[in-house]
Amino acid sequence: MDSKKYETKANEILTWLEHNDAGALGPVIEATLQAGLTATTDEDRDKFWASVRSLCGTLPKSPIRRGIQSNLTAEQVATVDSVTSRIENAFASIGEADLIMDIMLPRQTNKRSGRYSSIEEFAADMAQSVQRKLKAAIAENRWDGSLNGDNLTGMSLPAPKADNSEVSDSE
Repeated sequence: MDSKKYETKANEILTWLEHNDAGALGPVIEATLQAGLTATTDEDRDKFWASVRSLCGTLPKSPIRRGIQSNLTAEQVATVDSVTSRIENAFASIGEADLIMDIMLPRQTNKRSGRYSSIEEFAADMAQSVQRKLKAAIAENRWDGSLNGDNLTGMSLPAPKADNSEVSDSE
């Protein structure tokens, strides 16, 4: 991997690590990335990158994405991931989860557990919903992808939908 490409990818992951908790692997990934930045050959950078990919692959939410690159900046991706994880943890740690699931998302029959079989499944679904909303807010220029001093988004509300009902002049 050439040095410019490695530097770009390394900086994206370092930015992600600033905003997201990688647990005990965080310092290891950071040290590996930093070591790769000092590598002098493409072959050495490939080895460091393979190590980083392997380490990131063990994380619950990896900063390395497959497929088409996002049109979001590295900072925005890191912040969206961070907020999404916070939301998922918040929903998963709700007290009286069984009661909430029983009242808010009740079973339809005795054989089915309802739409979600656990609070963790519900939390993961809520996190995905939040992720879609955050990305839409960035696309609609209602949020710049950063957090304010209170660690909140401060995003603007969506524009109200236009009322399409017409009132005729003859009434």
